[in-house]
Amino acid sequence: MVENWGLLIADIAAIIVEIGLPVLLAVLIIKKFKVSWIVVLTGVLTFIGSQVVHIPLLQVPALLQKLGLSITLPQEWPIVWYAVFLGFMAGICEETARWVGYKILKGKASSYKSAFAAGIGHGGVESVIVGVLVLANLIFFLTFNPDAMLASGQAEGTVQMLISQSAQFWTTPWHLALASAFERIIAISAHLFMSVLVWKSVQQKSWLWFLAAVAFHALLDFCAVYFSSFGLTAWQLELSITIFLVVDVIFLVLFWKKEKQKEAAAEMKAVPAA
Repeated sequence: MVENWGLLIADIAAIIVEIGLPVLLAVLIIKKFKVSWIVVLTGVLTFIGSQVVHIPLLQVPALLQKLGLSITLPQEWPIVWYAVFLGFMAGICEETARWVGYKILKGKASSYKSAFAAGIGHGGVESVIVGVLVLANLIFFLTFNPDAMLASGQAEGTVQMLISQSAQFWTTPWHLALASAFERIIAISAHLFMSVLVWKSVQQKSWLWFLAAVAFHALLDFCAVYFSSFGLTAWQLELSITIFLVVDVIFLVLFWKKEKQKEAAAEMKAVPAA
């Protein structure tokens, strides 16, 4: 039963953005840029592979604490170092996975257009996962029937907990769903930008581009984690990192124009003199 139509509509809009946008971009990139779907799939696999390594690494601080190896820091420092840790772990794991992906692709990733394809595969699957979780959550609370659950033999305590969660869900401000969708747009743009940086690293055999991608990723995640410690609202947090979206778009356009110029110059050289 729908108890908040505004939230329902906003959730549907968010799901369309989180699932539909990356799928649409992937199709457009494959069709318009004539890039193999294998490049997009490789981007998907690099994200999955990076998380296989990334998620266990996030447990290192807790493991050190269990072993009695935690370091005592001034009270105001832990969130800073935790944000630094999260940022660099994400940057190192995901950008390394991207680098490996390009190495595996070899000639299939020689065009700069392939960097966009791999980027939308990597960032797109992350967005789709978020969208699927939002969709599953929405479907559950739309179809939630406590009486039917009790009749089927579910424990009363479990049903009461779900009733509380359902009430909390339907009282969520509708605009928070749109903030989540906006976050995915920022994340996808960042993945496209970082994908181009790593692609340049592979093509130019320069570690500087790779390190730039790691640093950018680390800074973005650091800001998201650290700023959230100030008690910002969802929209305040997203707007505070919008600068990354602006930077992504500016540099993607600049890189695109530069590569188009190189492409045009190469075509001119290929034309035989009259």
